[in-house]
Amino acid sequence: MRTLVSVLIVFSLIASASASQPSAAKRPRPTIRYFIATAYSVEGAGASGKWSHPGTVAADRDVLPLNSRIRIYGAGKYSGEYTVEDTGNKVDGRHIDVYMPSRAEAKKFGRQRVKVVVLKYGDDEPSSPDPQQKAKAKAANRKVRARVKEAAKP
Repeated sequence: MRTLVSVLIVFSLIASASASQPSAAKRPRPTIRYFIATAYSVEGAGASGKWSHPGTVAADRDVLPLNSRIRIYGAGKYSGEYTVEDTGNKVDGRHIDVYMPSRAEAKKFGRQRVKVVVLKYGDDEPSSPDPQQKAKAKAANRKVRARVKEAAKP
């Protein structure tokens, strides 16, 4: 009888320990949403305090808080990972604005329906301006504009 009771206690402890560990099947799925994507090319400090640079988007803070990481699908060569670092007057609801250093590229991008996967929701906290980040962003913007200008030559 004692053996049976001890076996039942051990079995219940093992069962409760395995039930408390999260299984792979219970992991939350990433948030997938469809957005209207446009592009902007205005260089400057965004709402996050960082200088505009490739790889950033502007979004409605109620939908995608600042510093969120997203992956965009269906935007051709502009598909990829981005960080929400800005907001905008005309960016409302499920609308994102992709930063492009070249005005010509931004106009060519136009307006597209894209799929957005939220990789990580941000903390919605702006950071203090960083002179080094600004210098790196300006250098990256110059390189992209030079590349676009070079490709446009006949």
